[in-house]
Amino acid sequence: MADLISDAERAALGSMFNDIFDTFKRDIVIHKEPKKIINQVNTSQIFGYGDYAEVVNYTYVPVTETYPAIIKYNEKQTVDFIEEINSQISIGTCSIKVKKDCRDFIMNGKTEKIEFDGKVFNVISDDAVKSFLNATEFFIFQLEVTK
Repeated sequence: MADLISDAERAALGSMFNDIFDTFKRDIVIHKEPKKIINQVNTSQIFGYGDYAEVVNYTYVPVTETYPAIIKYNEKQTVDFIEEINSQISIGTCSIKVKKDCRDFIMNGKTEKIEFDGKVFNVISDDAVKSFLNATEFFIFQLEVTK
């Protein structure tokens, strides 16, 4: 059976979706678990014979990347009742639509937080694939505000 859409039309429509993404994209900063770098190990010290333990000889190097994403805040926020303050507080959630390189960065290793619009978010879902005519592919993550 023949396709209703030719390969050229499929490519043109995919290009339109990429143009829409490029028009509405904003930068997000993704923070991963920092890398622990050991500076130097002193093996001449014998512990247990009056010597103090060795000073800290490692540093943490932050791992962050900036990627473009389309951000969509949910209009209806869920509300939780907090007994300690006898009040209801809305939990802010949103979704981000990203390309494959950003999806791979989020999925590989531990993602500690994502920052944009002066707020900090945690990832609360796995990725959902959104594909249009097999010409473009985007990934959607659900986020929850933490700060």
